[in-house]
Amino acid sequence: VRVWSKFRMQQRSAQNPSALAPPQTVQAVPPGPTLPLGRGNTVLITHESGEPTSDVLEERFLVAQVRAILQPVAAPLQAPLLYVEFFNFSNAHFAVVNGVRVVTPAPKIDMFLVHRRLRSNHLPLGDIIPMDSVRQVVQLIPKFGAVASLEMTCDNSLDVAREFYINSFADKETFHAILSYQ
Repeated sequence: VRVWSKFRMQQRSAQNPSALAPPQTVQAVPPGPTLPLGRGNTVLITHESGEPTSDVLEERFLVAQVRAILQPVAAPLQAPLLYVEFFNFSNAHFAVVNGVRVVTPAPKIDMFLVHRRLRSNHLPLGDIIPMDSVRQVVQLIPKFGAVASLEMTCDNSLDVAREFYINSFADKETFHAILSYQ
């Protein structure tokens, strides 16, 4: 198995499909002496069925943290794969549209709220997905509440915090991409 610590992606602009958006790098740094928990960027991926639309509207897209980038070396050579850990969209904010419950952004801040999807043993739920499932790099902002954890740093915030806002205001491309995925 080949393993990489990052990949670059470039896609069409959400505003102008004939233009290319700037390339972005997605990291999946394994744990080590300087980063005991590693570092994995977060991305928006298509539904696990591989389809951008699903029968369940709130599950058309998922947020995931990339933990490893790998490629089996057996012939025939396969496309790279990602090991990711999933986040769930919070049900705290929703609307009913045509009889269907749809997740909505948090009021006043206008950003979607997510939390890490956990197994029954409280470990993150992950899976291996095709790299071409990635649709957009997204930034997650920890939801601090009244008091921020003293152990939280920029290197471990995705592992320490429980809830996060999806920063749809990071740049114009992200803003328009998040709007189009709703």
